[in-house]
Amino acid sequence: VRSLPLRIDDPRPLEVRGEVYMAREDFAALNAAREEAGLDTYANPRNTTAGTLKLLDSRQVAARKLRIFVHGFPSGDVLGFATQSETMEHLRGLGFPVSEDRRVCDTADEVLAFIESWAERRHELPYETDGIVIKVDSFAQQARLGSTSKAPRWALAFKYPAAGQPTLLEEIRIQIGRTGTATPVAVLTPVVVAGSTVSRATLHNLDEVRRKDVRVGDTVIVEKGGDVIPKVTGVVIEKRPKGARTWRFPRKCPVCRTPLVREEGEVAFRCINVACAAQMEGRIEHFAARGAMDIEGLGTKLIEQLVAGELVRDVGDLYSLTFEDLMGLERMGETSSRNLLAALEKSREQPFHRVLFAVGIRHVGAHVARVLARAVGSLDGLRAATVEELEEIHEVGTKVARSVVEFLERPESADLL
Repeated sequence: VRSLPLRIDDPRPLEVRGEVYMAREDFAALNAAREEAGLDTYANPRNTTAGTLKLLDSRQVAARKLRIFVHGFPSGDVLGFATQSETMEHLRGLGFPVSEDRRVCDTADEVLAFIESWAERRHELPYETDGIVIKVDSFAQQARLGSTSKAPRWALAFKYPAAGQPTLLEEIRIQIGRTGTATPVAVLTPVVVAGSTVSRATLHNLDEVRRKDVRVGDTVIVEKGGDVIPKVTGVVIEKRPKGARTWRFPRKCPVCRTPLVREEGEVAFRCINVACAAQMEGRIEHFAARGAMDIEGLGTKLIEQLVAGELVRDVGDLYSLTFEDLMGLERMGETSSRNLLAALEKSREQPFHRVLFAVGIRHVGAHVARVLARAVGSLDGLRAATVEELEEIHEVGTKVARSVVEFLERPESADLL
């Protein structure tokens, strides 16, 4: 990344954070060169930048002219400054590229005015941007505000409304998640939105479908939430074909044909068959994820094969797989089979809170799993706890407590753990 200085006038060890990007003109030149060479062009600068940083050839990375904006340090005040703004000025003085369009605001109205001032002007910048980051300037106040398990409380990102594109809604399918939640998904005629091709978008739940009055055959407007996640935001009613029918939520799971149920107070329908293949695949994928048991080599396609071949009926069966089982599957050779078995064995060393998150208890995310693990100490401690006792734990409400107890009372959960 050529915009980083090779030397700085400060002898102290320094670690900075920033965002790497590709300028519009450099992206256009890269695509022009690829087109001339008969290669496929890239969809957008954001994805191209992310892919470039994963390349192993540093010369190839350098040729793509990536740039960076530095925006701070891994943790607050590391150079004796009292504020974020002072730190940014110091970094600028050292030769680091920092945004020249930053501003210190004294009131919320000034912040809102700044956001509004860039709503259209942002399109004139030499790089793509979808929003503005707002931070508390004082490091002392940042420290007092602290962070959640996912993000600091002293910073937030404002995202401008994404530009929508019209396309045809060809079909509405039901997708079954790992907890059985049945989500309607719009199957669309492919359309380019915010630089990438979109062919599917979530419709969230039945209430949302009814509120927007979405019907098969409609021309719908597709946007990307935060310029990332595709969603259907509306219908072009004047283009609705005659005879387009109100969509009805199916009564049965499309995978296992079990009746779908909607519990009181819930917006979503659910498949309650824990042996449903779609749920099994989702549970195994969640179990193997990097933030859970971190089982390298256990991807979506392999999981589908394991479930379809009835080699795995739930996550516990993963640890009974043999070398011969894996060698009988597509694209699994000796090396990949041995590596997966080694990764499974290594995953047994994961701490209790990660196991608790990995097994997929409804309403128990990574943070709540940590809270529970700290409070009860062990699996035996969790098994011994009542709903009332779990409710007393800070950040654990009635819904979570009941979900945990119900999960542990199932016979299949006892076998798993």
